[in-house]
Amino acid sequence: MVLDVHLFNAVLHVPRGEQGSLGGALASFNELVFLAVASLVGAASDKVGRRPIYAVGFLVMAAAYVLYPLADEPTDLYLYRALFAVGAACVSAMLAAIIADYALEQSRGRLVGICFFLNGIGVATLVVFGGRLPRMVESLGVAPEQAARCAYWSVAALCLLPLLIVAFGLQPGAPARVEKKQPVLATLRIGLAAARDPRVLLAYLSAMVSRGDLAVLSTFFLLWLTQYGMGQGLSAAEAQAAGTKFFGIAQVVATLWALVVIFFIDRFDRVLALALAMVMASASYITIGMVEDPLGPGMYAAAAFMGVGEMSGILASQSLVGQVAAEKGRGAIIGVFSMFGAAGILLATSLGGWLFDAWKPSAPYLLVGIADGALAVVALGLWLATRRSRTPAVVKSTA
Repeated sequence: MVLDVHLFNAVLHVPRGEQGSLGGALASFNELVFLAVASLVGAASDKVGRRPIYAVGFLVMAAAYVLYPLADEPTDLYLYRALFAVGAACVSAMLAAIIADYALEQSRGRLVGICFFLNGIGVATLVVFGGRLPRMVESLGVAPEQAARCAYWSVAALCLLPLLIVAFGLQPGAPARVEKKQPVLATLRIGLAAARDPRVLLAYLSAMVSRGDLAVLSTFFLLWLTQYGMGQGLSAAEAQAAGTKFFGIAQVVATLWALVVIFFIDRFDRVLALALAMVMASASYITIGMVEDPLGPGMYAAAAFMGVGEMSGILASQSLVGQVAAEKGRGAIIGVFSMFGAAGILLATSLGGWLFDAWKPSAPYLLVGIADGALAVVALGLWLATRRSRTPAVVKSTA
């Protein structure tokens, strides 16, 4: 969660040398729960429909945000993270399923881009406003504990608006609904069996890598900049506010980049688009990982470039899975897609948290940058192989 940095420093007083490991451990635990829930949620939505699961997800997330700042010890956060993970699994899987359900193939990329443009506005608003809210509240003479509660509870209240929208605005049911008598695990096997298609497997791997990118950004970026700022003599709230500026730049650029991408994403082969997106993501995260002064002027360009890489990866991944997910059992395929994403977050946050404390705070970005580059190579290889298989052989005639 973006607001964890303030909670670690001003409320729970976690030692700086342990914050990277704690942040990574919480995110990893979050994804273990997400991993267990996401695939079942996707399969269940093929039976009961998208709408009820989507609405319940927002309700559970709101409850988690209410409870989270009431923690007395760092260990208390694990219970609240588990609750949040259940809600996040419902919301994440249903967002991908809804995009796949409603889109026409010729405009799928544009719909994905518009959805994540709006998502980016929400994230940027949360980061810029939420990251500064504790300092604003503290300036009124409020204790750090109450300032933290105010920030988290404000986010909880915001969850109620999309809850009402999805509960009353979406169509009931799901396309090609799976028979109710068929068990959820049987529908889940549809998603696992679909990985025999190399393009589906690539989509699953893209979820692992792109979600790992986002996890490293959300878990370690503000933590890194806040620790650096406190080392320069700033208070916890001041350091977080300084770091929020660069986080906000990344999210604003990512949001605007979504509008750029929608003009050409539908004109590319989805696999080739993924390869190109991963090249940009790899370059952007490696650039961040090499920054020496994270609050210096060089971070403006690096953060903006990271926004481009972040959005490129997520749009290409979502567009690919939307294309390769068959109508029947689509929720199961989206669920397995989300499960791979959770596995990617688990790996990125656990390894990233260890590298954050054991090596340097920018190390997690080098980790995901290398993973992005490896996926780019795999995607490019699949695109070339597919292209060759579609090219008819030239038969030479003999005189």
